[in-house]
Amino acid sequence: MELDRKREHLEIALSRESQGPCSTWLEYVHPVHIALPELSIDDVDTRVKFLGYELRAPLIIEGMTGGSPQLEKVNAKLAELAQSMGIAIGVGSQRPMLKDPNLVRSYRVVREIARDVPVIANIGGVQLAKMRREEIENLVSSIEADALAVHLNPAQELVQPEGDRDFRGIVDGIRRALEVLSVPIIVKEVGTGLSMEVARTLYEIGVRIFDVAGAGGTNWIKIEWIRASRRGDDPLFVEVARNFMGWGIPTAVSVVEVRSAAPDAVIIASGGIRSGIDVLKSIALGADLAGIAWPALVAVMTGSRELDKIVYELRMAMLLTGSRTIEDVKRCSIVVYGRLAEWICARKLKLRNTRAYVSCMGWSQSWSS
Repeated sequence: MELDRKREHLEIALSRESQGPCSTWLEYVHPVHIALPELSIDDVDTRVKFLGYELRAPLIIEGMTGGSPQLEKVNAKLAELAQSMGIAIGVGSQRPMLKDPNLVRSYRVVREIARDVPVIANIGGVQLAKMRREEIENLVSSIEADALAVHLNPAQELVQPEGDRDFRGIVDGIRRALEVLSVPIIVKEVGTGLSMEVARTLYEIGVRIFDVAGAGGTNWIKIEWIRASRRGDDPLFVEVARNFMGWGIPTAVSVVEVRSAAPDAVIIASGGIRSGIDVLKSIALGADLAGIAWPALVAVMTGSRELDKIVYELRMAMLLTGSRTIEDVKRCSIVVYGRLAEWICARKLKLRNTRAYVSCMGWSQSWSS
């Protein structure tokens, strides 16, 4: 049942049906074009440090799959892509291997191939809350991971007829994992975003890496709606999923929300990151890296050069904003307007970037911490 669901999720996620209807709100971020950058494209340096490694670009292939021999092949292809590009990679939820240790191989293949980049283990917050110390440690040690991602997905679970319904004890579970593990914890959403309130709670217990996974990309509530519609599930779940398809915090908003609550944390912008321009905008807003899932999946399943395109677009956007390094991107001039500006002003959020100009109520001001 669990493996059938994972295979079904992957098949639907590959289609464009799985995207939207929300936007990331990155369209409300306008980088200021610098016509005199005084740079060569060869000067542009996209390298960053993450989890003790030097990445060739500030990118992470988000955890997507694992748990069967068929899905092991997908993980192997994703690992080859990460290794060849010098970027980080996560595995999908390791929940299946808790029930069947024989499935470890479908996750461990990522480390066996991606030897020179960070590998990130993955488990749901609901499962973590019920796990023993040795089980938590095994999630990481069994695949030689450099960090453990704990995913939060209550909205997706609630629209699944077979999904979880009890989300108590997750904060204590994360606190316990922080005490048990020698590697960092990354707390991530799966497409509906992290708020300032959630980030503050987690920051206070010691979490220092957040993956926002905001609304605007692959929509897991929509995927559950497609599954329920195809299978003829209880009409109640079909209707509820349809009504919640637009639920969540857009990716651009979530980056600013988390940065406001956790000023010195590492923030990964994910959820609808489709271009190098999106990566630049996210970092200028307050992120440190960007996470991609759908483009990486398309690349390995179709042989396209999606990630090469994203990296070149990032380099080009960096040159055109006068940014030689990723640290320069964090200070490049941007104008924030429209719905994103209204949200920032309404919530009194602060941006890290001192050259971010936020249009509030028809007038513009520098809006930094």
